[in-house]
Amino acid sequence: MTDLKVVQLKQEGYKDPATALRYILEQLESGEIQPCDIGVLVMMDQEGAVETFGFGPKSDDLQTLGLLRLGEQIVIDTAFSPEQ
Repeated sequence: MTDLKVVQLKQEGYKDPATALRYILEQLESGEIQPCDIGVLVMMDQEGAVETFGFGPKSDDLQTLGLLRLGEQIVIDTAFSPEQ
């Protein structure tokens, strides 16, 4: 497996979805975040409708699902780990 870069999930400054996505794009374009082979984005609107996006040159259903589960575990670990 390749080296994983864990990015802290920040709430402040990320409350506006468009601003958050623009910031991530800026980080990709500047090289602060390496280009991704597989990406997953899940969004829920105010009415509860869920939109999912899988993207990247190596993205397929299985890879996307695996990445989504990995991200879920990282969020769980981060949310329930003691402050360091």
